[in-house]
Amino acid sequence: MATLPTVVINTRQVWDNRENSKLSEVVYKQRKMSAFSDCYLELSDDPVRFEPINQLTNVFFDDSNKDVFTVRSGGVMGVVVKGPKENGKVLNFRMEDQGTVLSIKLSLDHKVLAVQRNNTSIEFMNVNKEHLVVEYSISCKRNASILGFVWSDINEFAVITDHGVELYTVIPDKKALKQLKSTSITVQWFVWCPRNNIAILASSHGSQLQPVAIKQGSISKLPKVETEPRRMALKGDVTLSTLYGTAAVLILRHQSGPHTAEVHVHLLNVSGQSPVKAHVLKLGLSGRFAINVVDDLILVHHQASSSSQIFDIALAEESDGSVRYHTTVAPMKSLKPTSITLPGLVEPQSHACELYSPNWVVFQPNIVIDAKLGCLWHIKLRLSELCQQIKDMSVCTQLALNRTDGKPVLLTLLSDAIKADKPDMNKLQESFNHINLVYRDWVDREVQNQSACPASASKNQSSPRVLIDQNAMFEEIFQTMSADADLLKIERVLVCYLTSLAEYGVPVQFNLNKLLVSTLARQNKFNALQQLLQYGVITDSKPLAVLLLSLGNMHSSSTQMALDMLARLKANDEIQEVLLSEHQILSALKLAKDEANPRKFLTAAKSSGDPTLFHSVLYYFRNHPKFASVLQSDERLHTFINDYNEMFSGSCA
Repeated sequence: MATLPTVVINTRQVWDNRENSKLSEVVYKQRKMSAFSDCYLELSDDPVRFEPINQLTNVFFDDSNKDVFTVRSGGVMGVVVKGPKENGKVLNFRMEDQGTVLSIKLSLDHKVLAVQRNNTSIEFMNVNKEHLVVEYSISCKRNASILGFVWSDINEFAVITDHGVELYTVIPDKKALKQLKSTSITVQWFVWCPRNNIAILASSHGSQLQPVAIKQGSISKLPKVETEPRRMALKGDVTLSTLYGTAAVLILRHQSGPHTAEVHVHLLNVSGQSPVKAHVLKLGLSGRFAINVVDDLILVHHQASSSSQIFDIALAEESDGSVRYHTTVAPMKSLKPTSITLPGLVEPQSHACELYSPNWVVFQPNIVIDAKLGCLWHIKLRLSELCQQIKDMSVCTQLALNRTDGKPVLLTLLSDAIKADKPDMNKLQESFNHINLVYRDWVDREVQNQSACPASASKNQSSPRVLIDQNAMFEEIFQTMSADADLLKIERVLVCYLTSLAEYGVPVQFNLNKLLVSTLARQNKFNALQQLLQYGVITDSKPLAVLLLSLGNMHSSSTQMALDMLARLKANDEIQEVLLSEHQILSALKLAKDEANPRKFLTAAKSSGDPTLFHSVLYYFRNHPKFASVLQSDERLHTFINDYNEMFSGSCA
């Protein structure tokens, strides 16, 4: 496949340069059967447009600022710099013709321009609006050859040569550079990750990969990447990106013979230890590939089949104890077709863009550039369409929980699964467990933050990407079900969800308990209700006890269930009120002991119309050391003594 030698400097081409194997019959059929309507990846609708590459114009890309440079005639006829669409910045200037431009980049604050025209020196120019003023330069050490350069900070600049790394601070006002640090190491090529300020320096034909961190005026060598002994890697085979907040080295490995390609993922997360291979992505294909990362999902594009695979290293997969082996989470699909508008003879014409074009160049994390067409796109994930391609509900749940916009998709997914004629309760239980594991961890952190000092709490604030709490489940799932006539389905799903909450030690909110109790009562399933209370699936609470009391006219056992619940809550005052309302006055009096209110109990005993009961209650207070004097001193109680005297012709005095 032809290579455009002047497309983008200091980055790799999208398709590696190995000979492409013939497209197998199976893959060919997959390509023919692929439907664009269910594509789960798409290019941004409004790409950054720039002047296409031609005989006079070269195109460069700066992966730190995400700027596209179009350089016409070495800069004499103008340089146009376009940044990402969201900032809308466009910079125009001219440069003197001092030779072919090999690389060009602006500082992170866009105030200094660095230009490389040969392999021994780099020129600097201060940017004043759209004018370049003052030129100063640096030259590499003797016998060294510049491989490239990066802006590691606003005024910090690193030069990577075949002899190592040199770090400078740029002082625009003084038109000078000052060397801060340097390190010596043999380098044949390098890959840079601006997000983590980490470079991979390759030697021994790519069999030795040395990570270095270039931060805050220092160069720190990290432990070497442990690769297969004497296994070489080309620059186009190595991708440096970030997965779930951790720097990762992705190495494309082409297997010999009939074996298919793999991607080996090394994580740079353990201090002091070599980043060993932690994950292997089994591609099941051979040929030419390119890699992007979108929302922590690894995208592997395959040119021959014009399709992409998608991998998630967070999913639990087959493991040999040290390495986890992953297959694509969904069937391979092509990117969604896209088009751009081009000038026409009479009016603009719509032009369908060639997907997986040999002119494509990719950059991390999710950028695709077609320099011949003059377009820069961002690859976007269509999560809803992706989940539709995955049959396993549990996998969909885990996938959505780790995506930035996963909450509405996951709620819709759950709602659709529940509305099915025969929902798979086992799979729903698994999904609820994944959701509540995240929920429980969040609850624990919130409790810790409330008990910690403000400074510590601010450090611990790390909200999950998708948090589906009980309120969300109640409002988005169960309230929409309450209008459903299928009470049995509501019951089963509620029990499934509440069981999951109980398994992770999360107290169930009253609104969910109330819905389950009401659903069971409407089906007259009081025995089942009692069992759920005994096993702790339904959480005890005073409002729930009141609800159970209100169901006493439907089933006598609900009152006893309410009393048992109040007893577990040690709510003696409430139990007394229930017993009094049930005319179990002596039981209430026995429970109250020294805290009894004589007037309340005497009133209840008299209202019962049972003289023997009234006698027993008054006799209890008359002979109790604490209440005997109260009967004499409280005028409000004299009425009860008089009633007793009339009833039994005796005296309490």
